Amino acid sequence: MRRDRDRPKRKGWPLLGLAILACSSGLPSRALAVDDCPDALITADVKSRLLARMPSAALKINVETDACVVTLKGCADSADRIKKAIAAARKVKKARSVKSQLSVCSKESK
Repeated sequence: MRRDRDRPKRKGWPLLGLAILACSSGLPSRALAVDDCPDALITADVKSRLLARMPSAALKINVETDACVVTLKGCADSADRIKKAIAAARKVKKARSVKSQLSVCSKESK
């Protein structure tokens, strides 16, 4: 019989994974939240997409969601990274629109 101490510890954020799975599973929004816009799930989905596409740049981008409108704030290394961040946020199904308040910050300003 295995004991709990013999099991390897899992790393990561299991709750974030569960939230992302629920958001992208195609369930009706009534099953996810009381209102039609699950802002927390949208934010989690956008953050996970940013981390998957550009791990180092995603740490400098703040994601806020209000009434299904995603706002990206912060710095990126280049205009190309800003375009990629906006594209990743637009792929979230429940996001109505994406606003960008991102700016290009040089490496010296870090």
